Amino acid sequence: MRLLTALGRAVDPALRAAARALAARLPVTAPRRGLPDRPGSRRVVTRRDPTGADVDLDATLAARGAEPHWRAEHLHTRGWRATGRACVLLVDASGSVAGDELASAVLTASALTQRMRPGDELAVVAFWSTAVVLQPLSAVARPQLVVDRLFDLRGGGTTDLDLALRTAARELARTRTAAREVLLLSDGMPTDSPDPRPAAAALTRAGARLHVLGLSTDEESVANCAALAAAGGGRSAPLHRPALAPAAVRALLD
Repeated sequence: MRLLTALGRAVDPALRAAARALAARLPVTAPRRGLPDRPGSRRVVTRRDPTGADVDLDATLAARGAEPHWRAEHLHTRGWRATGRACVLLVDASGSVAGDELASAVLTASALTQRMRPGDELAVVAFWSTAVVLQPLSAVARPQLVVDRLFDLRGGGTTDLDLALRTAARELARTRTAAREVLLLSDGMPTDSPDPRPAAAALTRAGARLHVLGLSTDEESVANCAALAAAGGGRSAPLHRPALAPAAVRALLD
């Protein structure tokens, strides 16, 4: 993955484009069988699926219409189904965004796009002393666009975590989904920021949870990441190698 991220910034345009396209298509999630429901808010829905709890007779008859014979696709059932989830990925771009930091961001973004299901929404925001929305909150997964913009990041010198969390809150204010998550990819060390914990707590009051993927093994950094996640009603997990990104995303969001 380190080689791939290096090639994603190659001077040769064709090589650069090929590396970025490959990075956007990396199979980083574990294979799923079916669509298991998530924990959390649920509602009864009708769908064309024989595995539901009860037959929805009205929807089944409407699907058959005037056809003389029954077909399997006419059958509609009702069952409990988890609602969609909105997720905002916050990428700490302070300092230089390269090497393992860039690889971790690319793999985390790829894991989130590949996890999207109908009804899910995703936004990606990079931040340092400012915040840049790389992808506004949308139900349309655009991994190539996100990967391109991550590779093009040059970042800055300071870290405004408070601004990052307030930007995530603005993105989530646009969603109507019941489940709302913010995933912060950072060392948790603000260098040009008010105390970010009030902004983290504000997310919980808005119905969201803040999870933190910690990029540093430094004791103070680990403690800061844990404190931020606790203030935001979520969890923290270490991310010390890019290859661990997909498993860390599953551990925090499943």
